[in-house]
Amino acid sequence: MKAFCRRSFLLVTFLFFGNISIFSEVPRIDINEIGSLPLYLADSMLVLEDPTNDLNFETIQSPNYESKFIKVPSSKEAFNFSYSKSTYWLRVHLQNQSPSAREIAIVVAYPRLQTLDLYFQNPRGAREIQSGYSIPMSKRHYRSRFFVFPLTFPENSNAILYLKVSSPNAINLPIQLWNKAAYDRHEIDDHVIQAIYFGIALAMVVFNLFVFFILKDSNYLLYVLLVFSTAFTIASHNGIASEYLWQNSPWMDQYSINIFISVVLILFLAFMRKLLNTEKLVPKLDFCSKILILIQIVLPVLYIFSFDSFIKIMVVSHSFTAFWILFTATLCSFQKERIAYFFLLAFAFLFLALIVSTLRALGFIPTNSFTIDGPQFGSAAEMLLLAFALADRYNTIIKEKETAEALVKFNLEKSNFDLEEKVKERTQTLNRTLSAMRRDLFVAKKIQENSLITDPNLIKQLNLVYRYLPVSEVGGDFFDICQLNESKYRILIADATGHGVHAAMITMAIKGLYDNIKTFELSPSKVMEIFNEEFMDNFVSLNSLLTALILDIDIATKTIQFASAGHPPAVLLRKNQIQLLEKTGRMMGLKKQIHYGQSELTWDAGDRLFVFTDGVFEAFNLKEEEFGEESLYHLFQSTRNLSLTEVEDHLLKTLQIFLNGQDRQDDLTILGIDF
Repeated sequence: MKAFCRRSFLLVTFLFFGNISIFSEVPRIDINEIGSLPLYLADSMLVLEDPTNDLNFETIQSPNYESKFIKVPSSKEAFNFSYSKSTYWLRVHLQNQSPSAREIAIVVAYPRLQTLDLYFQNPRGAREIQSGYSIPMSKRHYRSRFFVFPLTFPENSNAILYLKVSSPNAINLPIQLWNKAAYDRHEIDDHVIQAIYFGIALAMVVFNLFVFFILKDSNYLLYVLLVFSTAFTIASHNGIASEYLWQNSPWMDQYSINIFISVVLILFLAFMRKLLNTEKLVPKLDFCSKILILIQIVLPVLYIFSFDSFIKIMVVSHSFTAFWILFTATLCSFQKERIAYFFLLAFAFLFLALIVSTLRALGFIPTNSFTIDGPQFGSAAEMLLLAFALADRYNTIIKEKETAEALVKFNLEKSNFDLEEKVKERTQTLNRTLSAMRRDLFVAKKIQENSLITDPNLIKQLNLVYRYLPVSEVGGDFFDICQLNESKYRILIADATGHGVHAAMITMAIKGLYDNIKTFELSPSKVMEIFNEEFMDNFVSLNSLLTALILDIDIATKTIQFASAGHPPAVLLRKNQIQLLEKTGRMMGLKKQIHYGQSELTWDAGDRLFVFTDGVFEAFNLKEEEFGEESLYHLFQSTRNLSLTEVEDHLLKTLQIFLNGQDRQDDLTILGIDF
């Protein structure tokens, strides 16, 4: 029943194309009519279908089967038996009325036939040539992407040509009769055309692969994979792969084409989703595209395990998926996506070629050169148009980038202008504030300088020279000199933690406390204890500490009594030695009721005393090296023959050289006395 329906459909198709009447006698083909172009034998051949697949060549030659060869409707160029489990025997009568033998070639221009045996019977005997993709390429009589049977036709003779065909793939039989020399020339030209096609594909792959590495755009990688897989599909479809890639693999000849088509459709779906951004543009359709990708992954697996059960499902799924891609691209183009126009036009060519190929494989349209070679023409157009699509996308990206850069430049210039205006405004405000601060600092500096002014008579009586150098306009160091009686003088030097305005404010306040107690006729240690108590009562909330050194110098008795609250040791230079006035207690501001010890020493005429803050030796250069106390002591000893003024000037110059451009980190105060 199934065979009857197929024959009925083929009959209707044949009558539609109207090539010949099925009731006319089959003529003999004179091979001398062959020129540079082939003769198509389909409409001159009789067909015997063998559903049992049991008949052999001897059997079909018997008189019982003579009448079973019938005329089957076909196109001018080929038979199309679609997917059939039967074996087909085809017969045609040939004659050579020439007085010389002729070299001819029977060509079946369709590579996916598993069994294709030729029997050539003439008065001199019968010749059998086995072929089909079940025969390795190396064992065929003529190595070609198609099945070619070269024959020598004897002079002045007739012959009967038989073809035996069976295949699990669609059975299409474009049977051509060629002059052997003409076919050899034609095959060279054909390979040139194939080389051009695959050369274009290779150029597309290499070029877009470089573009991908430069731009890092995954669309170009998908395009490369798409072109590569399409080229493999075409190579499998037209027999190039069988001729050059897998010459001895019947499995690949049987399965490869539909597997590669699935790969191409998967890549096309992925490429479409990425290029057209269907996830945002048409989200519902995008979900269906994901489902189709999954189907095209699963179906080839099932197809490999059961070829006969899934071959037609595979072919139909290919057509449906192709239609879905076309439908989605059409909807995207309706939404005025520029790149969708290129994609739609590109895929329309491939879609048409795929539909034609599918309909031909299913037997709904005849087999001819257009329906066989259509996919290759369609893929070539598709590759070029998709390349234009990517080029247009690249140009669009460049234009968008230029527009964005222009906008960024405009916004940047505007921002710079606004920023400059704000900076000017803020600078003016800061300058006004800075001017006010400078005025305030100038006043503070004058106040501090005035507070440090010592009676010139006292300085002269003590032979005293001092240097006071704060880091900024004001500092945290201070000193005081007063006379207790006719022969006794009291000197205070102190250093509040920190420097700058904050430290200066603290020292000024602390000096006010000291001024109230400095003339008490008490020992330096007692004065220091009272000083600490007053400091704790009034300024403990400031979280500031203070080092101090109080010295009582008695000119009459040539003695020095002193008390030190964590202050750096003063230096007494004698004739042959150096003596340090060590600390006698802790820093002020730690706690109340601190007891301070007191020391006493004598001096002689010619001795020299230096009293200073830690800023004199705690100086660091760019290498983070400290000037240090030892260097200071050595400098005092090495300059023993200089005047105090020269010593202190030399000290400042030495520190400047040591710092080598680095700023001082702390206030500097030094007092020198020559006895």
